Amino acid sequence: MSDVARSASGRVVDSWESLYRAAGEGAPLTGYYHRNYCVELPHALAASVALPAGTPVKVRAPITEAVQFNLRIWPEGELLGAIAGRVDGSPRVLADRPGFTVHSFAEGDPLSDLVGREGPVALPYIDSLGELFRQTAAVPSRLLPPCPEGWPADGDCAGFLRTLVDFTESEVKGRHGKDFRTLFAGLKVPDDAFARLMERAEELGERPFVLLHTDVHRGNLIAGADGRLSLIDWELALFGDPVYEIASHLSRMRYAKRAERRAALRAWRTAVAHSRPAALAGHRRALRIYLDFERLQSVYIDVIRLALAFARHPDRAALERTATGIEAVLRAGRRPLGLRRVPSSGRTALALVAWQRAKAAAEKADGADEVDVDEVRRVA
Repeated sequence: MSDVARSASGRVVDSWESLYRAAGEGAPLTGYYHRNYCVELPHALAASVALPAGTPVKVRAPITEAVQFNLRIWPEGELLGAIAGRVDGSPRVLADRPGFTVHSFAEGDPLSDLVGREGPVALPYIDSLGELFRQTAAVPSRLLPPCPEGWPADGDCAGFLRTLVDFTESEVKGRHGKDFRTLFAGLKVPDDAFARLMERAEELGERPFVLLHTDVHRGNLIAGADGRLSLIDWELALFGDPVYEIASHLSRMRYAKRAERRAALRAWRTAVAHSRPAALAGHRRALRIYLDFERLQSVYIDVIRLALAFARHPDRAALERTATGIEAVLRAGRRPLGLRRVPSSGRTALALVAWQRAKAAAEKADGADEVDVDEVRRVA
């Protein structure tokens, strides 16, 4: 880990702004919505937050150009202040400045590094995860920042689903997805899938709302030396139906085995039974509905992300990888989409090339790289 007591240009780092500038001279850690830098606190700043000099911290700067795919209702720093000391390993906000924040650094390794993106997850990790679910659900609502105006009332689970769907339809499918309409049409994605999902909203029943992280996956779970997990990146936290927490987790965790999924569901049930026992009412039916929402949301988010990555490097190998990835996304969402048949990777490749050509024409991108559509058609 690099010492940034002085920047590369020799500036003395004695303010949070100078720490941010010095951190930006290094390579960021991975992140979709933020550039994250791990640095060591110089003496002057360490003393101001009662930490030893050299303590590792995370400098976190939002990526303003990132396409926004997820609903947010609170500034992350405000929420972290509310849950401080209540959820194991939740970061402490050391500085909150325009354009960046500085958080305490969770010691340990991301679970994604230890077990891989899709490798088996040992049961002790799942037990530790259950404790994080318990602590999160137990945070008193009176400590949380105010919800936005018009947020569904506590217990209105149908309204909560409507809020999730409205955001996805207006922001992801609507505003961000408008440039991909030809691609979705080529993939035969029906336009009424969310409307059909909302017809099931009344089946959700009523459950008391709790704090939800909503993004509990391997990259956001940090395993310490003792094997216990910490939970980072709270920017997408919501106040809502507790069943959505386990649904989003099962959708994003990529458990390798069905037994691991069952163990995670048991750990969540045990956690909620301890913190909010009334939240288990009707949870099995609700889980099916929220899992279908996650699959539908994934169709739009993942197809757009995959297509954007392909557009940056539109060669034949990238086309094949992207088509295979989109085929997998559509296959996972086939039932809530109402598709009788998922387009093959070859047909998907044709749709991608047609979209890329339409995009290039619209942008008048003379000389943009393109894949030969005739060659793709021969193998479709």
